[in-house]
Amino acid sequence: MISNTYIPVEGEPGFVVDTISHAILNTDLIALREHKQKKKQTKQIQTMQEEINMLKAELENIKTHLKIS
Repeated sequence: MISNTYIPVEGEPGFVVDTISHAILNTDLIALREHKQKKKQTKQIQTMQEEINMLKAELENIKTHLKIS
Protein backbone atom coordinates (compact mmCIF):
# COMPACT_ATOMS: atom_id res chain seq x y z
CA MET A 1 0.00 0.00 0.00
CA ILE A 2 1.29 3.47 -0.91
CA SER A 3 1.40 5.93 1.97
CA ASN A 4 0.47 9.52 1.10
CA THR A 5 2.74 12.21 2.42
CA TYR A 6 1.38 15.69 2.79
CA ILE A 7 3.39 18.90 2.94
CA PRO A 8 1.75 22.10 4.22
CA VAL A 9 1.40 24.86 1.62
CA GLU A 10 3.46 27.83 2.74
CA GLY A 11 1.35 30.88 3.54
CA GLU A 12 -1.93 28.97 3.03
CA PRO A 13 -3.16 27.46 6.29
CA GLY A 14 -5.53 24.55 5.78
CA PHE A 15 -3.93 23.43 2.51
CA VAL A 16 -1.45 20.61 1.90
CA VAL A 17 0.27 19.15 -1.15
CA ASP A 18 0.05 15.41 -1.77
CA THR A 19 3.62 14.48 -2.70
CA ILE A 20 2.46 11.54 -4.82
CA SER A 21 -0.23 13.14 -6.97
CA HIS A 22 0.97 16.75 -6.47
CA ALA A 23 -2.64 17.70 -5.77
CA ILE A 24 -3.36 20.61 -3.45
CA LEU A 25 -5.84 19.50 -0.81
CA ASN A 26 -8.00 21.55 1.53
CA THR A 27 -7.88 20.13 5.05
CA ASP A 28 -10.20 22.75 6.58
CA LEU A 29 -13.47 20.80 6.75
CA ILE A 30 -15.45 23.69 8.25
CA ALA A 31 -14.47 26.00 5.37
CA LEU A 32 -15.27 23.24 2.89
CA ARG A 33 -18.77 22.76 4.36
CA GLU A 34 -19.35 26.53 4.31
CA HIS A 35 -18.22 26.71 0.67
CA LYS A 36 -20.55 23.87 -0.34
CA GLN A 37 -23.48 25.49 1.50
CA LYS A 38 -22.80 28.85 -0.16
CA LYS A 39 -22.56 27.18 -3.57
CA LYS A 40 -25.89 25.41 -2.95
CA GLN A 41 -27.55 28.68 -1.91
CA THR A 42 -26.16 30.48 -4.96
CA LYS A 43 -27.58 27.77 -7.24
CA GLN A 44 -30.98 28.01 -5.52
CA ILE A 45 -31.01 31.80 -5.99
CA GLN A 46 -30.08 31.46 -9.66
CA THR A 47 -32.86 28.91 -10.17
CA MET A 48 -35.39 31.20 -8.50
CA GLN A 49 -34.23 34.15 -10.63
CA GLU A 50 -34.67 32.09 -13.79
CA GLU A 51 -38.17 31.05 -12.68
CA ILE A 52 -39.10 34.67 -11.89
CA ASN A 53 -37.86 35.82 -15.30
CA MET A 54 -39.86 33.05 -16.98
CA LEU A 55 -43.00 34.07 -15.08
CA LYS A 56 -42.45 37.72 -16.04
CA ALA A 57 -42.19 36.76 -19.70
CA GLU A 58 -45.33 34.64 -19.48
CA LEU A 59 -47.20 37.47 -17.78
CA GLU A 60 -46.13 39.91 -20.51
CA ASN A 61 -47.28 37.39 -23.11
CA ILE A 62 -50.69 37.10 -21.41
CA LYS A 63 -51.01 40.89 -21.19
CA THR A 64 -50.20 41.22 -24.89
CA HIS A 65 -52.81 38.64 -25.82
CA LEU A 66 -55.45 40.31 -23.65
CA LYS A 67 -54.81 43.65 -25.38
CA ILE A 68 -55.26 42.07 -28.80
CA SER A 69 -58.57 40.43 -27.92
